Amino acid sequence: MWPFNKNTSRPDRLPIDDSWSVGQGENNGNVMFVRYNTAYRKFGSVPDYEHQVGICVPLCSPEPTGLPSPEESEQLRVLEDTICDSLGAEAESLLVAVITTSGMREFVFYTRAPESVKLRFEALLKSITSHEIQLMIQPDADWNVYASFDSGEG
Repeated sequence: MWPFNKNTSRPDRLPIDDSWSVGQGENNGNVMFVRYNTAYRKFGSVPDYEHQVGICVPLCSPEPTGLPSPEESEQLRVLEDTICDSLGAEAESLLVAVITTSGMREFVFYTRAPESVKLRFEALLKSITSHEIQLMIQPDADWNVYASFDSGEG
């Protein structure tokens, strides 16, 4: 049964980094991989982290499958570290999922500081030169985007 409910408990320490799972599916006929942090499922949503953030990175040279080459995968790993170090500073934002499909990778966060995310993103635009990056922020206090990745099993 899906345990995602209005649980108001709060993790003692944020972020929670110890429980990741990988799922595979399809997106518009292309293979899709989703790496998501299952540790947050027991909380439903984390109080104060009411905005979902997506940082989309179009791939420079996707394989015919729409996935990155081994070389670009390494670049994306470095890029992920850079983005997470910036947005995750002082636990302002929590990385909850990474989606790879159809020639792009998206980093999915929840934040308690959407205005700060915008400022941090502007700095990232200046420092990241290997790839284009795009930002999306939307209200999602119930963590519905996160729930769409996690079946509640496992």
